[in-house]
Amino acid sequence: MKKVTEFPIQISGAAELWEWFSLSYAGWLTLPRIMMHEMPDEWQGKMAELLTEWDATWNTEALPGTRVQAVTEKGKITKFPTWLLNYRHPNKEALQAIKIGGEL
Repeated sequence: MKKVTEFPIQISGAAELWEWFSLSYAGWLTLPRIMMHEMPDEWQGKMAELLTEWDATWNTEALPGTRVQAVTEKGKITKFPTWLLNYRHPNKEALQAIKIGGEL
């Protein structure tokens, strides 16, 4: 039987980003700072580089201001839990409760 050679499929960065958003109607990406600071140090460094590149590319001050609101499943506006806002003093137990597959 002849061996089938596998070739890795190259996907463009633009295609990967479209795929990441999937079929959602999301027009924005909002990441809680407290959770970003719980990511590995290498990830945080990469994120800082990307954000620096973002700032060097776009004058976001020319855009209208934005506001992030917490919304319940029933569409009502509510307050964010304190543990999600307090990035200076993270509540490790609350963060661990939403961490997928591992320790903080």
